Amino acid sequence: MVFNLRTFSFSESFEDDPTPPKSFSLEELQVATQNFSLNNLLGEGRFCQAYRGRLADGSLVAIKRALHADQQSEEWFEAEIKVGSTVSTHPNVLCLRGFCRTKKELLLVYPLMINYCLSYDLRERPDRFARPLNWTTRKRIALGAARGLAHLHNQGNIKIMHRNICASNILLNMHFEAKIGGFWFAIIMDERNVEEGTIEWPTCIPRWGRGVSFSSPVGENSAEFYVNTPIRGRPGFIAPEYLSTGKCTLKNDVFAYGKMLLELISGQLIYNFPTEVLDDKAFWPKDCIRKLKNEDQLGRVIDPNMQGNYVEEEAERLLRLALLCSHEDPSIRPEMSEVVQMLESQFLWRYPCTGTSWSQSDCDSTPYYSFPPSPSPSPSLRIVA
Repeated sequence: MVFNLRTFSFSESFEDDPTPPKSFSLEELQVATQNFSLNNLLGEGRFCQAYRGRLADGSLVAIKRALHADQQSEEWFEAEIKVGSTVSTHPNVLCLRGFCRTKKELLLVYPLMINYCLSYDLRERPDRFARPLNWTTRKRIALGAARGLAHLHNQGNIKIMHRNICASNILLNMHFEAKIGGFWFAIIMDERNVEEGTIEWPTCIPRWGRGVSFSSPVGENSAEFYVNTPIRGRPGFIAPEYLSTGKCTLKNDVFAYGKMLLELISGQLIYNFPTEVLDDKAFWPKDCIRKLKNEDQLGRVIDPNMQGNYVEEEAERLLRLALLCSHEDPSIRPEMSEVVQMLESQFLWRYPCTGTSWSQSDCDSTPYYSFPPSPSPSPSLRIVA
């Protein structure tokens, strides 16, 4: 089927064109890391180790070094270079500085993120109990990650599916501004790999023991653009329709973003999120929040390290958004550009009703998208899968 760019594209990006990654020599990176000294080792991920380095121009970098020069590492290396060479510059997307390839070495060079990654700051930083991420910082991270992901989804005539959005791949600079990294599973969508059609997938309800299964079409009476691809991503962050069919749409990233928001709000791994307080799978986000409030259990899903230092109304609305994005029905999930608008309204005192599946009466009765304003290891490597 022909991929119609005019129907699939958003407006052209106004960001800067990407700066081509530099080809470094192995010697340059050996000097930068003191010959990959253990003193500069930042951590180890699924495919590579990361080292702190200082380039000849004085800039601090994180250098990813493949554990093995095998086919899997080659695929990881090529994916990151392809995305890094394609995505235009954006303040919330990690920029690939350069790379080095030899017969035995595969190395990628990124700016060093001083505050590591979100999962580290939420759950591993030694002083996280005494100095937790405050509420304003968490909102800024939510917005920055949304902007970065929306940028990947809005690359003019191409779109980039990340496929591995999670707290480990939300990197934080010295100002705790979010930058999306970890592109080893990313796919660049274009005419060569995109197909159009309806997606039907089985839905079951095992948690409540009913064992009901039925077929759920994505986008009733409308076709979806998707890529047929092996399933990749972190367990718990993969959208159910992709997990069931192998057909991946941009809504898979939205689903993962919603799950990441739940971790940002709760400070807990998604598996520890107290879903047992919700006794009906059919609940919509507004019903979930209402139930939590009525039973005085909203505090159960807010990071206790903040010791109550958050705005309850804002927490409710951010939680609504997280549940909306991670809804099992992809037609309910908003586009990432809409998520950005919802979050930006927090700072601008706006109450926009976007073109999601929520009804106008829903928006009129409860402003779901309104958010009143309020004031070591490498993040890309230490905790990534």
